[in-house]
Amino acid sequence: MQIKDIFSDKNSAKIFNITSSDSDKIIDWTIEPTDLKLIPDEEGYFIVAAKQVYADKTVDCFIDMTTTERITDHVFRLVDGKIICEPFYDYSRNNQNSIIPAIASDCFGIYELYYAKENPQAGIDILRSGLEKSTSKNVIAEDLGYIFRDENRIEEAIDAFLISEQYGPSSQYIYLELSQLYGQLGQLDKQLKYEQRYKEK
Repeated sequence: MQIKDIFSDKNSAKIFNITSSDSDKIIDWTIEPTDLKLIPDEEGYFIVAAKQVYADKTVDCFIDMTTTERITDHVFRLVDGKIICEPFYDYSRNNQNSIIPAIASDCFGIYELYYAKENPQAGIDILRSGLEKSTSKNVIAEDLGYIFRDENRIEEAIDAFLISEQYGPSSQYIYLELSQLYGQLGQLDKQLKYEQRYKEK
C-alpha cells in the first residue's frame, strides 16, 4: 500500500514500515502494515499513528519516524478528503496544535514528543497504555516522569522514575531527577540517597 492509503477504513494498523521512498511525492511512498503495539527500539523508518491535540479533543493523523533516534519530519493529515503532508516542526514553530504519536515508544528520545501542552493528559494516557504493554518499561516510564515533573505532579513523577530505576534507567540523571523531586516534597533522606547514587554513577 502507499502512504496515501493510510486513512482508509480498511486500515487497522498503527505502525507501518516504509518499504520504498523512491518517489518524489512522499504520499506515494510504499508502506507495509505491522502488528507492532509500540514503536520498537531498533533502527527503522516508520509511519506511525498520531494525534493532533486540542484543549478539548484530538484528531487522528500520522507522522513519519526514524528510529533509533525517534526523529519526526512529516505530518500526514486528512483535510477535506485529501491527504496533506506538512513539515512536523512547523507546528511548534507556528504555535499550532501539538502533534504527538498515538503509540508509546520503547525507543529512547526527547520526552517532549509526547508532551502536548494544550492537553498534557492526552500524551500521559498514551504513555500509560504503552507502559502496560512494554516489557522494558524504562523509556516509557521516563517519558511519563518528565511530563509529570513539568506539570508539577510530583508524586506521579517519582512513581514513574522509580519504574525506570527498577527496569534500568537510561542514564544517571534519573537519580538526579528523583533527588530533586524528593527535595520538593521535603523528604531529605531520599533526596540525599538519590543524590549520592547520581554522584556514584
